[in-house]
Amino acid sequence: MMKRLVIGLGLLSVALSACGSLGGNNNNAPVGGGSQQTNPIDWNRDPNTVVFRADVTGGSTDPFYVLSEVPSCTIYGDNHIVWTNELGVNNVQILEDRVTDSQIVNFVNYVALTKQLYNYSAKADTLPLSGSAPPVVETLDLFVNNVDHKTDAFGGWDSAYYQEVLLNCRQISTAPVLYVPAGAWISARAVEYDSQMPRQPWDAVANSLSLKEIADSGQPKWITGRNVGVFWNMFLTSPKTIQFVEGDTQYNVALQVPNITRNSPAAPSS
Repeated sequence: MMKRLVIGLGLLSVALSACGSLGGNNNNAPVGGGSQQTNPIDWNRDPNTVVFRADVTGGSTDPFYVLSEVPSCTIYGDNHIVWTNELGVNNVQILEDRVTDSQIVNFVNYVALTKQLYNYSAKADTLPLSGSAPPVVETLDLFVNNVDHKTDAFGGWDSAYYQEVLLNCRQISTAPVLYVPAGAWISARAVEYDSQMPRQPWDAVANSLSLKEIADSGQPKWITGRNVGVFWNMFLTSPKTIQFVEGDTQYNVALQVPNITRNSPAAPSS
């Protein structure tokens, strides 16, 4: 145990001292203005940078459905935090906030010092597989001071570790609001009729959007306006396996929102 503690503190020392090119950048000022940040914990301020993420990956879920998944809690470089609030089966809220530097620093201190995150490595990819699908695994990723440290549930956590860190991430915010996207990438694919799946009629003319055209193109389409809210609400309150019926064909739909869903493309440049 003592050896692991020494290793963990050594890694933390490296992380906190690795100032790199970020240390003297004027973009490191605290949110809302003020003097330049002097705390030894620093991070890339690009809004696309994932500073911290708690997520659950793997398993046998169809990769098409995975496109629409939102990680459990993510902190981005511009202090934007996004997390999920599970209210029940097919009933989830997506919340967001813009938090202060000090709130993020306090959280990093919690995971690095209190929870000894640097003592745990990522080992899911080093284990032999069993069965036809990779294991479902809880993952944590912390990227501060130019050190990107990844760990997972196979790295030695106790059974409560992930949930404790996740709870603290969700509690960073003091003024959360429900997230409503203004734009999103939509993908569609034709599927066989399945009586076990929920169905939703889709009128391409009335909604000014053809799922058939999107599916035939094989490429996601950027949408804005009313249809974004329609599909977003569907994905918060229905299984992602829902079949949209346009004409005599059933379609699955995936929705990707930049800096919200896990691996969304960036929004198109205007």
